[in-house]
Amino acid sequence: MIENIRFNKVLKESGLSMYALSKRSGIPYTTINEIHNGKNDINQCAASTVCRLAAALNVSSDAILNDIYYLDGVKGKYKGIEYIWRSRSNSTLTFDYNGNPVTIDTGDFYNIPSRIEYYNIIAGWMIKEYIEHKQWEEDVKQIMKGLVR
Repeated sequence: MIENIRFNKVLKESGLSMYALSKRSGIPYTTINEIHNGKNDINQCAASTVCRLAAALNVSSDAILNDIYYLDGVKGKYKGIEYIWRSRSNSTLTFDYNGNPVTIDTGDFYNIPSRIEYYNIIAGWMIKEYIEHKQWEEDVKQIMKGLVR
């Protein structure tokens, strides 16, 4: 089930019923009902449907569309380490390090489509930093073992 949060919020704020929106937009009631109830993702609707609904609600198309997560599922490789980006409200970078799954929460900063060619570089920086930090931790443990004796 898809949550078409923006569409439902705008529809509620408009004060229109789904039936009234259907009559005003010319979009079948069943289509509006399926969007409202999450059976259809509004982002997967025809552009003409989205435009007609937005016009009938007196808002821009962007106002009723769901957020798009450009990075979700983007895969790559850094020095033999395979990684995958996941995005929803925050972006995460996931990879295996020494047989252990690692997930780095990168916040909501990384979701810019015009910079998608840089995400493999960013992933490399993050993985490199993670590995260096883990190696530093191991070195400190070894030093501390020597001091404790």
